[in-house]
This record gives sequence, C-alpha cells and structure tokens, in this order.
Amino acid sequence: MKASLVIAVALAFFSIRFVQAQNKPIKYDPALARKWYNQALNLQEKGDYNSSILLFEKASALYKKHSQWTKQIDCDNEFSHTLFMMGRYNEALQTANQTLQESLEKFKGDSTKIVKSYINLGNVLQVKGEFEKALAYQVTALRIRRSIFGDTHPDVANSYDQIGTIYFDKGEYDKSLGFHLKSLQIKRILFTETNPNIANSYHYIGGIYLLKSEIDKALEYFNKAVQIRRAAFGEIHKDVAFTYNNIGNTYHQKSEYGTALEYHQKALYIRRLVFGEMHPNVADSYNNIGNVLQVKGEFNKALEYHQKALYIRRTALGENHADVAQSYNYMGIIYQAKGEFDKSLEYHHTALNIRRSALGESSAGVADSYNQLGNVYYDKGEYEKALEYYQKSLYIRRAVFGETHQGVANSYQNMGRMYFIKGEYDQALEFHQQSLHIRRKVFGEKHPNVAFAYNNIGNTYLEKGEYDKALEYHQKALQIRQAVLGETHLRVANSYNDIGNVLAVKGEYDNALEYYQKSLDIRHRALNEIHPDVAESYNKIGMVYQSKREYEKASHYHQKALQSYRGAFGKTHPSVADAYYQLGNVNFHEGAYTQALQQYQQAITAIVPSFSDTTITFNPVFKSQTNSFLVSKTLLTSLQAKAKVLEVQFNQSHNLPDLLLAYQTSCSADSLAHRTQQNFERESDKVAFTSSSVVLYQQALALCLKLYRFTKNKNYLNKAFYFAERGKASVLMTSLAESKAKTFAGIPDSLLKQDQVIRTQIAQYSQRLAGERTKTNEGDSSKLQNYESQLFSIRRQQESLIQQFEEFYPQYYALKYQSATVTPNQLQSQLDTKTALLEYVVSDTLLQVFIVGRDFFKVESVPLDSLFRRRLTAFREGILLQDQDLYEQVAYSLFKILIPSNLPKSINSLIIIPAGELTSLPFEALLTKPADGNLSKPAAYLLSKYTISYAYSAWLLYQRFTQEKATPIKNLLAMAPVFVDSLNDGNDSTILPNTSLQKSSLESTSGTITDNRGILSNTTEQPFSKSNSRKHGVSSKAINSKSLGSRSFRNQEIPPLIASEQEVKTIAHLFQSKGARAKVYLHHQASEEQIKNEEVSGYNYIHLATHGFANEKYPELSGLLFSQGSSNQEDGTLYTGEIYNMRLKAELVTLSACETGLGKLVRGEGVIGLTRALLYAGAKNVVVSLWNVNDGSTAVLMENFYKALLAGYDKAQALQIAKQKLIQQSRYNQPFYWAPFVLIGK
Repeated sequence: MKASLVIAVALAFFSIRFVQAQNKPIKYDPALARKWYNQALNLQEKGDYNSSILLFEKASALYKKHSQWTKQIDCDNEFSHTLFMMGRYNEALQTANQTLQESLEKFKGDSTKIVKSYINLGNVLQVKGEFEKALAYQVTALRIRRSIFGDTHPDVANSYDQIGTIYFDKGEYDKSLGFHLKSLQIKRILFTETNPNIANSYHYIGGIYLLKSEIDKALEYFNKAVQIRRAAFGEIHKDVAFTYNNIGNTYHQKSEYGTALEYHQKALYIRRLVFGEMHPNVADSYNNIGNVLQVKGEFNKALEYHQKALYIRRTALGENHADVAQSYNYMGIIYQAKGEFDKSLEYHHTALNIRRSALGESSAGVADSYNQLGNVYYDKGEYEKALEYYQKSLYIRRAVFGETHQGVANSYQNMGRMYFIKGEYDQALEFHQQSLHIRRKVFGEKHPNVAFAYNNIGNTYLEKGEYDKALEYHQKALQIRQAVLGETHLRVANSYNDIGNVLAVKGEYDNALEYYQKSLDIRHRALNEIHPDVAESYNKIGMVYQSKREYEKASHYHQKALQSYRGAFGKTHPSVADAYYQLGNVNFHEGAYTQALQQYQQAITAIVPSFSDTTITFNPVFKSQTNSFLVSKTLLTSLQAKAKVLEVQFNQSHNLPDLLLAYQTSCSADSLAHRTQQNFERESDKVAFTSSSVVLYQQALALCLKLYRFTKNKNYLNKAFYFAERGKASVLMTSLAESKAKTFAGIPDSLLKQDQVIRTQIAQYSQRLAGERTKTNEGDSSKLQNYESQLFSIRRQQESLIQQFEEFYPQYYALKYQSATVTPNQLQSQLDTKTALLEYVVSDTLLQVFIVGRDFFKVESVPLDSLFRRRLTAFREGILLQDQDLYEQVAYSLFKILIPSNLPKSINSLIIIPAGELTSLPFEALLTKPADGNLSKPAAYLLSKYTISYAYSAWLLYQRFTQEKATPIKNLLAMAPVFVDSLNDGNDSTILPNTSLQKSSLESTSGTITDNRGILSNTTEQPFSKSNSRKHGVSSKAINSKSLGSRSFRNQEIPPLIASEQEVKTIAHLFQSKGARAKVYLHHQASEEQIKNEEVSGYNYIHLATHGFANEKYPELSGLLFSQGSSNQEDGTLYTGEIYNMRLKAELVTLSACETGLGKLVRGEGVIGLTRALLYAGAKNVVVSLWNVNDGSTAVLMENFYKALLAGYDKAQALQIAKQKLIQQSRYNQPFYWAPFVLIGK
C-alpha cells in the first residue's frame, strides 16, 4: 500500500507541474525528450519502474505536443511494457490497445510501427493465461516482420522465440522447442556461434529440457549459453547471472542441493553488483535460494530468504504484483511444511487475492493458489475443503490449458492423494490413472512426472492389498527415475522406500530393510537430520524390526523418527502421530502397557488439534459433520490400539474402569469409522472400508459381552448386537437408503432420469473394463485407457449431480444419512413365537451367535478350533462331489457348532444372518443327528426340523417386516431362453390368463434332463461327472443336435436347458389356475431387452430359468444369460451392474439358474453379486442358488415350490416343502439336488 501511495503522490505532483507547464509557451526541445526517454529506459533496466514510468509519460507528452508520432508511439509502447513489468496487467493491456489503435490511425500502411504494440498485447495476455489471444497477436507480429524483413532477420527470430514461450506456458513443450529451434536456425545464419543472440536460444532450449526433466540436455544448453555470455560480457553481467540462476534450478531438480546453492549464490552476487540490493532480479535469487533450503528441510533459513525476496518485491513492484504473490505462496508452503497450517492459509489467501487482482480469476496463477490452499486443507485433514479448492483449481486449469496439460494432471494427482489419505482407494486410483494418461501424453514414458504417477498408483494398490501390482508400478517408477535423474536423486530414494513398503507387508523383511537403507543413505546425503523424509526412513526401519520382533532396535529407530518429525513439524502432525503409534506398538509387544497407553494417547493428541488431553481416561468427541482431525486412518488405529491395551489390562487385573474405558474408546472409534465411511463417494471404497473395520466391530462386541457378564447390565448386550450389525451389509443399507432418498426427496423427474442414464453408462463401462482386465496380460492397453477415461468422466458427472441433490434437496440428504440400526426389542416385536433369528459373527478363534425370539434374546460363544474352516470346505465339497462319506463326517459336527443347543422346542422357523464363509453354506443340509449309514431312510437334515430363510442383516429384515404391505396381486412374469430353437411356429411370448395349458408332470418327464444351469463360472468347483455336466468347456459334440440348435456366448457353445421351457409353462399354469395373470417369454422372446422393459416393475413374481454365472474377482461380470442375437441394442447378458439400474417391485424374484447366490465375499458386507443387485433394485425376497444346479431337479423343485406358495404357505415353508419332496425321490434325494436354492428374505 505504501508503494502505491508513493506512486499516486508522484503522479499527482507530475500532473500539477505538467498543467502549469502547459500554460507557458515552451520551446520544443528534442534533446530533452530524448533524454527523458533514455533515462526512462535506463531506470527500467535497473528495476526502478516507478521513476521510469514517469519519464516515459513526460517524454510521450512532449513528443505528442509537437506531433513527433513515431517517437511518441515508442514512448507509449515502453510505457505499456513498464506497466507490464510492474504487474499492472490490466493497465498495460489498456495502454497497449490504445497505442495499437493510435498506431493504426497514424501509420496506415507502415506496419513496422505497430509490431511493438502487438508484442506488448501478446505478452500481457500470455501472463494472464489467455494463450490463444496471445498467440494471435504474436503470430500477427511474426507475419508483419516476415513480410518486411524476410525469413532471416533477428526480429523474425525473436518472434519465433515469443511464440515458443507461449507454447511453453501452455505445456506444449515439443511445439515450443520447434519454434525456438527455428529461431536458432535463423540466428546461426546471421551470427557467429559466440554471439549472445545464440546464447538466448540456448537459454530457451535449456529451459524446455529442464521442464521435460532431460537434465543432462538442459545443463548442456545452459552451459553453452553461459560460456557465450561470459565471453561476450564478462562475469559480472545480468545475463550471466540469469544463466547461473537456471543452472542452479537444474541442480535443484537433480537433488544436488549444494551445487544448486552455489550457482544461486553466484547469480545473487552478480545481480547485487549490477542492480543493487533492491532489484526484482535480486529478489528472484533470494527466492530460489529459499526454495533449495526449504526442500532440504531448513525451514527457518528458507523463510529468511523468502522474506528478503518479499521485501524487495513489495518495494520495487508494489503490493499488487504476481511476483509478490509468489513470495507469499512460497512462504505459505514453508509454514505448511512446518505444520503451522493457519499461518500457511493466511499467506496463501494473500497470494490468492493478489493474483485475482493482478491476473484475473480465470488465470493459471489463481489456479495455483487454489491448488496450494487445497494442499494445506489436505494436510489439516479438512478433506471437503481440500476437494473444494482442488476442484476450483482444476476448473480453471482445464479452461486455460485444456484437458491434456501437466497442470490438469497435477490437479488429478492431488485429488487422488486426498482420496488416498481418506482411505477411498478406488476413487484415488481412478484419479491417479487419469493423471498418468495425461502425463504420458504430454511427456512421454520416460519422465519423472510419469514416474510420480506410477508411484502413486503403486501406493494405492499396496493399500488395496494387491501387492504384486504395487511392486510392478513401483519398479516402473524406479527405472524411470534412475534413468532420468540418476541413482542419488531424492525421488530414487522415494522409490526405494516405496518398494520397501511392499516387501515389508509381504513379509520379506530383510529385503525391505535393504531398500529402506538405500533410501536412507540417499536422504542422508541430501537432507539434514530433522527432515521429514529422513524421519520416514527411520520409522519404516523401526516397523520392520517390530515385525522381526527385535523391539529394542525398533524402539531406537522410532525414537529417532519422532525426534526428527517433531523437529520438522512440532507436536501436531500426522507423521508425529504415527511415530507415537509405532512406539506404542513396541511397548505393547514388550508388555509395557502403561507406556503403550501413553504413546497411543500422544498419537491421538498429535492428530486431533482440538484435543490436547494426554490423560488416558479421555477420548476426543467426533461430531457428525465436523472435520476436527488430520488423518482418520491413523486416528482410528490409535483408538483401536488403546482399547486393546486396556482390554488386556482388564484381563489381568479385572479392574472394571479399564474395561469401561476400553469400551468407551471403542465407541469413539466406531463413531469415527461411521463418520469416515459416510464421507466416502464410491460404493467399492465403502465396502473395502467396512471390511477393514470388521476387527474394530468384533473387538467392540467382545468388550460389550465382557461388560454384560461382569455387570449383568442388558444395555451392554444390546450394544453387542449393535456391533454385530455394524459388520453386516452396512454399505448395502446405505445404498438402499440413498435409493429411497431419491424417490421421496422431491427431486424432479428430469434429474432422476439424468441419474439413471449416468448409472447405466457407469455399469456398461465398468463391465467392459472388468472384461478387458480378465484377458491375458490385462487386455488391450488402449482399450483399458479408453474405458478408464470414459468412466472417469462419467463418474465426475455423477458426483456433480449428487452434489446438486444434497445441496438443493434437503430431504434427500436427511434420508440418505439417516441412522440405519435396529435393536433386539424392535426385532422381537416383529417375530412370531415360532421363529428365531440367528445372527452370526465369526472371528479367527470364536463363533458368536445372537439368538433373538419373540420372548428371548441371548448370545452364545463357541470357541473354534483349527479344523473349523476345513470342516466348512469339506461340507460343501462333500455335497458338490456327492461324496456321502465326506459330507457325513462333518455335517453333524458343524450342526453342533453352528446351531444353538438350547433353542425352545416351540421354534420351527429359523432366519439365518450368516457371516464370512457361512454365507455359502446351506444350513438346511446340516445333520441334526450322526449319520447311521442306513440309506433306506431319510437323513436327519436340519431342513426336516425348521423352515429356513436368510438375510443380509437384521436391519434389512426389519425393514421388510415393517414396510407397507403391498396389495397381493399374484401376477407372474416367467422367462426361459431355453437355448434351443423353438419347434413350433406359434408365439413364444405370451400366455394370457384364460389360455388353457396342457399341464406336464415334470416329476415324471424331466429325469432324463441332466444339464446344469451354469456357464463360464470362475469358481474352483469342478463338474460332477461327464454325463451330467453342461458347464462351459463341455464338448460341443454333447449337444450336436440339429433340433437343439445351441446358441453361442463369447464364441462358446451354450448348453441347452430343455426342462426350463416346461418349467415356466407349468408354473404359469399354476398361477392361472388361481386366477392370476401370467406372462411367459420363451426362446428368442426371452431377451435381455424384455427383462429391462419398464413393465417388469408391475409384476409381483418374476421367475427366470436360464444360465447364470458368478465371477468372484469381478462381481460386475456375474450375470444371467438371455436369448442371444435377438436384439441389436443388447448383448444377451444381464450383468450385475445392469440389475442395479432396474426398478423392481416384486414380492419375489426367483433365479432358477446356477451360482446366482454366489459372488465376491467381502468381510463385513457379505456376498456381492446378483442377490445384492436384486435387493437394491427393489426385490423384496429372492430365491437364488449356491452352486451349479441340475436342470431336471431344478424344474421339479420349482414346480413344487410354487404349488406350495400358491396353496397359502409362506415362502420359506413353500421352499421347505419343495425340498422335502425332492428328498422323497430316490433320484434327487442327495443335498446336491435340493440344497442349493435358498431364500433371501422372509
């Protein structure tokens, strides 16, 4: 402000003197005007812009008064250029435009006089980021110069250089290089190799190679430039200093900080001699020295140099200059590194305000400020604010530079880092992949920025548990960095560190130590002891020694890490917290529980700025939507660790306060986990987080049960049930709540339609991407990149739409985030006296069963031995392989473990909520008595004692109980592609209510049909025998019948399902006999297009008899086959993602197909596959299969199921009756035939 005031006073004084002078008849003195002009040029060169501008103005006025138009225009152009140097860009733009218009008027036809105005306009627009306009002016200047001077003239060469700098700023480095090489070619014709003009070209070319990270080439050109300049000007010259400055920047990028400082000090020395202390170029040197010191971790020294630079810039340029903003920006970065976030924000906001004023809102400089603000909020843990600023930065960068620019790639990288630290790894991966695609396009493969992207992707795969992929990407990053930057570069150290991380988690501890030591050696050479990177190396080495149980060594390294981190950041920082956490782990393993608790408490205080209580009896309180901590993952693990130590202390001392504090700490951790997951955007990330939180829920549950046993307070038993539910399909519950919110929040149909279109596109591209990844070597890289980019773009549209829903439709937000819990009392109110709910929780060594009935609620804990999981495998294999001995060996022992022994005798119906491996277990096939080897009587199956149904969670079940009962219109939609050519010429599509069907007895005719309803499964189960297997891979000879006419799927034969046609016809007849409407689609009419028709939502019962297949690795590739080639719009396969986008209102959906109940098993969430998709789509109850089912037995079971259902039995009873009827048939009495189908619902 002071500088601005001085300028204002000086201008006012000059105006008064000038007016006075106008009143006197003065004689025109060309020498005086020329003197003022030359003095102004000299002052401009020295950086005294305020004095310079006054003299240019005086000279211009004098020339104008006496009609010396050429000289006046020269003065005005220099006046405009000086305003540009002062950072007064809007004024410079205005005066340049005025000068251009005046030139065009005064010098019609003499284009040499107007070139300077075009150049000035181009320069201003370039710095404001308006590159296309800038190019237009500079190209015009080039065209004029070429028309006047021809192609080989110094001015033409200079125009090429001007254009080259614009392409440089645009990030189009190859184009930039092309123009500078054109300029160099002209200069070589005109000048000798030792001419300073040649040096200028070398300088530009070196700058391009520096940004492309071709370090050796950059140094080669800078050294050529400095040799020419020193020979021409001597050592003490501004151009020599300028080249030293760039050589210093190059060594900075090489991580050779000592050499970098040496060159920057040389540049500073010369500039101070040439310009004096208060010149902007001197400030540039101070700035660059500060940057080197900052990266070395010498933050206070770095601040001193930046403060010097700031003082000079404010004095010389005024407060409102882009260079002043740059100083504030760099100081903000240092305060951020020091952990002084509020101070950092203050400096970045100051920089932002200056850039807005000087450059305009839509400028690259403003985008940089938004990006830096995002970085600070990222480190503060305020991720929503960080995301807001990153998005602002990205919006401007895309507008200024286009999509394929390094700045845009940097924005994507930063957003990826933010999602990574939040634990949203799939979201992070998507942003890092997009950043990689751009960087490879801009820089090519061998560039450090590409290596950075590989590095980020590797870190993300590490957290996702995909260790081989992580190692692959880190090796790619390392190879690029070694080749481009050299072995001793800090980024090479980072790669060694990251590879060590992967090896450590894989258990290769000695190899990990070797890589960590390599990293530390490089860091020691370049950085000081308290640098965060050195501290990181210490911490990682300590973690390996922990894993090796060498706790003394581990403690030594963690202490060193803590000392370095605190020296760099102070007391509050995520890295400080992690060092305390690791020390706590060491003390815990050594049995020093008091010290461990203190360390964990210190970790908590280090990561929650608002919480400073180091007394272990206190925990932070997490308000629902207030971000008051830095990194949730570190905080969550610290709280869990603290609770664990307190529990161990209680086990030893039976001191109730320890147990109560452990419980309270676990509740705090649960609140944090709930809040963290709520803020996740991608369902896959929510699922992964739930899986990782299962240990927390099980730990909290165990504490509740201990408190209940110790205090007899039933509130703790209820709380234990709450934690059991927390590990049951919480993401599915959230998804259903969101779907409901859209329906009832008053969102316009147009927006809901837009949401539907986006979801459909996401499903399509997700399926294509997953399909490509299943191919050898992960498929076609160009297709992968295309699908990834398409998904990336569509998901951003989806996020924008959801943000709109939340912002403008409050009811949507309220419904989406409403609490999804149910208490045992609420469940009891809905259960009849004959039904018991069994909810399972399975840990490594313990099975817990919550038993809820109308009049009772209790829990049983059963210790698990090492054979338990082997028994589960044997049970399933015994059924699938029809190995009666194997099955009988385990079926009864599992019954004793899994089914509570003290169930009331009045109970005849069980609702099973399984967990983990139990989700693929048909409980009906458990034996309630030991097998006696008597094959003449039915075995004592659990099915004989109870009707059995299944649910994903008690809350979802409760929702089914309490939702408004639909009008019981028992209409049926049944579909069977059959996969044979129809033998009649009639309509395969419709059975009207009054149409008479000839009833077929499937029980008598289908015994000859032995096809399985499974194809293309990726499970490990094998065909049961060659005679009955129609799975993928069966020879086409087995179905080489002209009458069958098998269709193909992905160039594979599809086994026909002969019995399925009569199955659906028979079921339709059963509905019609009860007066209900039934519609059947067969053969080519049973198409994917038909099942997606909106009329499907009008059916109460949907029955699909077809081939199904499950993909456990990629659930989005699980699906159902429909008629092939019957539609140009669809591919004949209904994939999981497409089901999610359907809108069903069916009381029951039956998938009479193989493996429809299987999918990807995720801890804490259950099976992710077709069943889950149908429930999300609106199906109230679902019947699905747990393995490849037999065509004939399935048809018989389904007929009997619907008979019983239409006779008035509920769904579970009807399925029980149908299974019992199969057992009564000798052909189908084995569990393989009757046990696969299970009811999900009530």
